Amino acid sequence: MATPAYYPVKGGTETIVRSLSIELSRIGITTDVMTLNMDQKWKPKWRGKIEKQDGITVFKIAALNWLPIAHSNRITFGINAMPVRFTNILKNYDVIHFHEDLTFAFFSFFVRKPKIFHLHGGTFNYNALMLKRLANLYICITKEMEKRLVARGIAKSKIAYLPNGVDANLFRPHGRKQDNLLLFVGRLGWGKGLHLLLKSLRYLEKPVHLVIIGPPGPEPEYHQKMLFSIEKENQKGKHRITYLGALERHDVIEWYQKASIFVQPSYWEGFPVTTLEALSCETPVVATPVGGISDFVQNGKNGILIPPDDPVAIADAIRLLLEDEKTRIKFGQEGRNLVIECFSVEMVVRKLCRIYEQLVNSLDS
Repeated sequence: MATPAYYPVKGGTETIVRSLSIELSRIGITTDVMTLNMDQKWKPKWRGKIEKQDGITVFKIAALNWLPIAHSNRITFGINAMPVRFTNILKNYDVIHFHEDLTFAFFSFFVRKPKIFHLHGGTFNYNALMLKRLANLYICITKEMEKRLVARGIAKSKIAYLPNGVDANLFRPHGRKQDNLLLFVGRLGWGKGLHLLLKSLRYLEKPVHLVIIGPPGPEPEYHQKMLFSIEKENQKGKHRITYLGALERHDVIEWYQKASIFVQPSYWEGFPVTTLEALSCETPVVATPVGGISDFVQNGKNGILIPPDDPVAIADAIRLLLEDEKTRIKFGQEGRNLVIECFSVEMVVRKLCRIYEQLVNSLDS
């Protein structure tokens, strides 16, 4: 697995790569991780090291920022760093599985091994010509993403659909839900729509406790603005807001288990694992139907889908669920059932193994 960032950096892609690696190793497929040596995204260190995490070897590669002032794929072509002395490591593996960013894929061009490029994010600004030349197979996490790849000139025969999955044994219901507890988990970036959730509170008559978990996003000004809005809302004395920052996984699970409702008011997404984690803990979801969310949040069955950029709709959905405990419980149970049937990490890894086998066999024949 070659990914620009890995634990302790926290984010959706980092979580998925870690889960896949652990499960592959558990079923007997030797899986190691290669990442840039950084504790904060896009601040790599000019010194490498090797660690063991979860029984997995993690190669943390020394690197320099490609363009330190920007990390937009439109500007960097999806190559956000310059790693050093790593290609010899890749020659020891049967399959190289790249994630999210073109950095490792680009600098591994001359390594002759079966290569997969796994697309995760909601934005899609990769250079089309470059993307076509860097992998033998492409994994998409949503059907929408698959269509966009085909439009970029990637043959459909080279695309595999693989949704994200969660460990349903780890993310499971436990104990009683706390009344009127809302939960938001994600980076504090504009695209996640936290400002909309905060604005929606003014339309709620019943006092609620909103817990926010996640690291700062890529826009420092937005992060400061959210901290100010949280403080201002708390000063009003009606609703209570608790910002906990980035937490370790076991601590986040406890909040999923306690929350009455999980809210995901994003403007765009890929296939957000946080929403799956909430459903796996029997927590109903209020979310926007962006990216792959509507692939698993079923309106009126395990959650409520609302239009983007609409704080009133957020408030209406929250109010409806808070006033109807029976529906909340039903939605939560339906959500967990769906995760177990379709989106458990065990099921996703079985599909991934078939993808690996088909790729290796097709290149050998």
